[in-house]
Amino acid sequence: MKILVISGFLGAGKTTFIQELVRRTGRDFAIYENEYGEADIDARRLHEDSDLRVWESVENCICCSGKQDFAASILTISNSIDPEFLIVEPTGVAKLQSILENIGRVTWERISLLAPVTIVDAQAWQQQRHDFPEIFDNQLSAARSVVVSKLSPGSEADNAAIADAVPVTDVTVIAGAAPIADVAPIASLVSELNPKAELIAKSSYADIPDEWWENLLHRPFDKDTAEPAEEDAHEGESHGHANIDLETMSLQHAELPSPAHLIWLLDAASAGVFGKLARAKGSLPCGNQWLKFDLVERAWAITGNEPQEDSRCVFIGRNLLRSGLREVFVPALWHDDAEIKHEHEHEHEHECRHGHEHECHGHDGHGVPKCHNK
Repeated sequence: MKILVISGFLGAGKTTFIQELVRRTGRDFAIYENEYGEADIDARRLHEDSDLRVWESVENCICCSGKQDFAASILTISNSIDPEFLIVEPTGVAKLQSILENIGRVTWERISLLAPVTIVDAQAWQQQRHDFPEIFDNQLSAARSVVVSKLSPGSEADNAAIADAVPVTDVTVIAGAAPIADVAPIASLVSELNPKAELIAKSSYADIPDEWWENLLHRPFDKDTAEPAEEDAHEGESHGHANIDLETMSLQHAELPSPAHLIWLLDAASAGVFGKLARAKGSLPCGNQWLKFDLVERAWAITGNEPQEDSRCVFIGRNLLRSGLREVFVPALWHDDAEIKHEHEHEHEHECRHGHEHECHGHDGHGVPKCHNK
């Protein structure tokens, strides 16, 4: 069994990348999905789109608190079904070096590690690196391939043009249909942190040649070029993102009256009405149709979806306005309770989860409490 780790920050496009890899190569895959928060939304996407065997872990991160369970799971998967390839998708806030070292402890002649891939969101990476520089840089420095996702359409950018714009050393660049302005800063950072990596910058995963996808499955991990993770130096110490002040909120039974309501709420969420959201995603009925939404930092997208047994949404960020999110996305929790609704509408002050005081001025007509920090 060969193990390929697909890393990347929250919302970078890891699950979409895995779907394309499976489609383009047609190999015998199993997936280990380590999601941040108690919502298996990405795992459900992989189940829906193919017959993949998916292992889900939503309680602990496999780079730190859940590393022992992860190592045991690898051995279980190898001994029980022994797929040709096991794809590991860590949480977006996991340190890649720590994961690679953890897998290295259980490799033997039947289990080997492939050169890892990191996905970088062209639209959100600068804010993500600003907020979490240690984790972001670790994901880049430990990767063999860095793939840029969500590039905006624009003029052609070829290897020579990027090389002229950026002091790229040993970085291999495959670019196309992407403005140099989008690619150049990322290429510069990769050349600084990981000069032996290749940088893949295509406007769509579909534009990457078949040969490249197949080659991912034949490149062994080079232990000689990998530096040990700093947090592994002392046994028993806290790893990686344990101290990150991100909170997660999962909602089931979410529903909205119409697609327009979802659009309005995502606009409000991206503007910070519900706290500092780093990522939000979900699938829910909006009137007479089901929709999927995906928000990363201030950018969001909506697509159609097949009806599900139950709706599910997850929100990841800082200082989340949990009561507001619950109130607008799961109206059944409060519409049927007139007393709770009455008390909320006449409440002048309330305190959020982290102790920040707000002043409440009723509702704005869309079910969202109008609040501002004192």
